[in-house]
Amino acid sequence: MPDKRPLDPTQPVLYIEHCRHRQIYRKRALHLHSSLADALRAIHPKVNLQLRINDCGPPQVGSFEVAVSPTPTEDTKARQRVWTGLKRMPSSSKIPHVDDILSPVCFALKLRDPHKESHRKVLTNLRRSIDKEDGKL
Repeated sequence: MPDKRPLDPTQPVLYIEHCRHRQIYRKRALHLHSSLADALRAIHPKVNLQLRINDCGPPQVGSFEVAVSPTPTEDTKARQRVWTGLKRMPSSSKIPHVDDILSPVCFALKLRDPHKESHRKVLTNLRRSIDKEDGKL
């Protein structure tokens, strides 16, 4: 069931479409959103990345698609796709790591690091904290 809570019209939205047949996809989608939101806040503190999962009806079997938009939109063509896991095999490679999508998301949202710190340095620091959390999962 898609989440229909109102979205803040001034903040970006992460759209994830994932197959409902695998429960791990939802857990990984929530984890990806959390990790990406933390990374974006490290780059630009005023960004509050919102999340919508499977908001366009039933997703394709085996899918894990990630798109982003600077503002909420119902038009799927206005969203910029940053990851597709539809044709990836094995299924473990369908879900991206935050490293894989941070740069495309920043580019799509036109975010730049205000301190001129590279995304790679932010990711290195963030990866250390995420790896510690993954040990708890």
